[in-house]
Amino acid sequence: MASENAKQAARKVIENVRKGKRVNLGNILQETGYSKATSVIPSKVTRTKSFQSEISTFVEKLEKERDRIVSAMSVKDLDVVQYQHLASATDTLTKNIQLLSGKETERAGVTINVMNYDDSK
Repeated sequence: MASENAKQAARKVIENVRKGKRVNLGNILQETGYSKATSVIPSKVTRTKSFQSEISTFVEKLEKERDRIVSAMSVKDLDVVQYQHLASATDTLTKNIQLLSGKETERAGVTINVMNYDDSK
């Protein structure tokens, strides 16, 4: 049986994104009936089938919109302001897609160690 709380949380997240409000998963989870302990680790809910099934259509729409914006950025006659707005929108959409779909939002595990740097060239 699908978790109604997870579905309700997904709908609340979608509502906040559409209104341009900040998405605080911990608060949303508590508002939809989850315990404080669960709200500290939102991935326990966001990775469930119930949450993902409710959010997947919205994420697909965000991905299509992001693709449309990236295509618009390739137009040769964009001025700097238009390009900056499109780049900002792409960034925001990408972060929302990552957040809503449970994908990684950072690359904390990637490190680069420079052992020797020769500046003589």
